[in-house]
Amino acid sequence: MFVIPLLALLTTCGWASICPERDGMSDQVRKMFVDKHNEYRTLVAKGEAKNKLGGNAPKAARMLKMSYDCAIEENMMDYAKECKFAHNSYKDRHYWGQNLYMTTARNLNKTKAAEDSVSAWFSELENRGVPDDNRLTMEVFNRGVGHYTQVVWQWSKKVGCAVEWCKDMTLVGCEYAQAGNFLGSLIYETGEPCKKNEDCECHQCICDEKEALCIPPQ
Repeated sequence: MFVIPLLALLTTCGWASICPERDGMSDQVRKMFVDKHNEYRTLVAKGEAKNKLGGNAPKAARMLKMSYDCAIEENMMDYAKECKFAHNSYKDRHYWGQNLYMTTARNLNKTKAAEDSVSAWFSELENRGVPDDNRLTMEVFNRGVGHYTQVVWQWSKKVGCAVEWCKDMTLVGCEYAQAGNFLGSLIYETGEPCKKNEDCECHQCICDEKEALCIPPQ
């Protein structure tokens, strides 16, 4: 068995009571996706994420907390049904960011697939590394860290995902709004994480000091 994450290109929320249960996308699967993203965003924000280039990635001053988006999920699910391990066009995904992952394990438990995929994307920081200036250049992108950078892109605040059982693989995909991975931009603003709402410098954002994340308004 092998797994392959596909590089992320430059690029409304709720559980089953809000998002219809479609093709195994249950509360549990959705929660795993969004919780793993926020777990890693917290790890980075607190300066606890190991960096291949030495030490840990710098702390994040105003990392946004992600929420799960039903419309994004529906779009990702429609594309995942095609069972193509390749990015579709920006237009087809409404110019959202996108990460893809596959494993040759067929009919993999969808909650496990959610956990494994986000973990694989985030592992690029420890396995390949990002420079301390935290700016996404083509040189940095070509290190093969595009999944990681999308997972922790500061301004990506909504995520929707799909897990599809294909003939010869289990395919996983997530899409993000706002899209990340803009060349020349900071992956996130560095600095001490928020202690109070004003630190977020974001209209109506609420500081979650425990998670070191800023919760944007819905």
